[in-house]
Amino acid sequence: MKRLAVIGAGLMGGGIALDAARHGLDVLVFDQRPDGVDKLKARAAHVYGRWVKNGRLSQADADAALARLAPAATLSAIRAADVVIEAVFEDLAVKRALFTELEAHLAPSAILATNTSALKVGDLAQGFSFAPRVLGLHYFSPAEVSPLVEVVRSAATADATVEQALAFLEATRRTPLPCKDRPGFAINRFFCPYYNEATRIVEDGIAGPADVDQVAQERLGAAAGPFTVMNLIRPAVSAHAMTNLASLGPFYTTSRLLDAQAKTGADWPLEDRVAGADLDLVERRLLGALALPALELAAEQVAAPAAVDQGAVLALKFKEGPFALMHRYGAVAVEAAVGALCARDHHPVPAFAPVAAA
Repeated sequence: MKRLAVIGAGLMGGGIALDAARHGLDVLVFDQRPDGVDKLKARAAHVYGRWVKNGRLSQADADAALARLAPAATLSAIRAADVVIEAVFEDLAVKRALFTELEAHLAPSAILATNTSALKVGDLAQGFSFAPRVLGLHYFSPAEVSPLVEVVRSAATADATVEQALAFLEATRRTPLPCKDRPGFAINRFFCPYYNEATRIVEDGIAGPADVDQVAQERLGAAAGPFTVMNLIRPAVSAHAMTNLASLGPFYTTSRLLDAQAKTGADWPLEDRVAGADLDLVERRLLGALALPALELAAEQVAAPAAVDQGAVLALKFKEGPFALMHRYGAVAVEAAVGALCARDHHPVPAFAPVAAA
């Protein structure tokens, strides 16, 4: 495991590249923008410089890491890579078009990872000769810092591909979360509905964004409330991610308010409150919105509950993950919270066995 190729030098691809270079890998970076790699080098110099100042990196190691980042003039350069990670625009057609171009250049022993956050890996790889060598490696932002990576295998992904990906993650000191190829994988499967429900609470006039964020932090143990997080990742990105879960049932329908906010491009007003807001109701609805998808992903065996909880702590900075949270609240409270949402949305009621097992 000596050389990585990253396609797309934007926020996520760039973070993956500069982190891998820091851990000793030679990194080829391809970006269609003429100045894409130059911007990444400048970003890497800034990040490495910050790490030198806070003692995380020596100056010599920072200089060496920067030297390991190299531009790939054409896609043919990726033939030299053991691992190729694509981090282009989150669109099935765009990614499959890239895969078509890569088919002529991917080395026979190399694996191809997609950094998709919600598209099914199987849909991306379907029909390609290298499908057994394709898997998902879903990093969380900022990719150069966040330790969690979801490792997503499709029905076509070979065992050797997963083993090679795990070796790469070990070399770059990342924590893998093995997942089945289901919409939202493990973390976004419950996190997106949670912030979507937050917008529904505001839409219903029960509370304002400030009230909801307060409950999320003080009662559910979130480091930041859902509206604060949506402002960080942008409302349009939040809405797009939620849309990818729509096939899972009526509970996963994007709220009208989230759709509307995404179209405006504006931030959520984090200071807005509702006089006399029912914070207990806010708590029950947020709890239900975390618990319902978590129960479903457990029933579908998308990922192990303990691993999901660890992922929530590492990637989202929750004090505890959804299964630990259900255990704290108890079966009666969880069943009531989940049941209310299922009744409202005419959504199937999940099995509650994981509550007792959490």
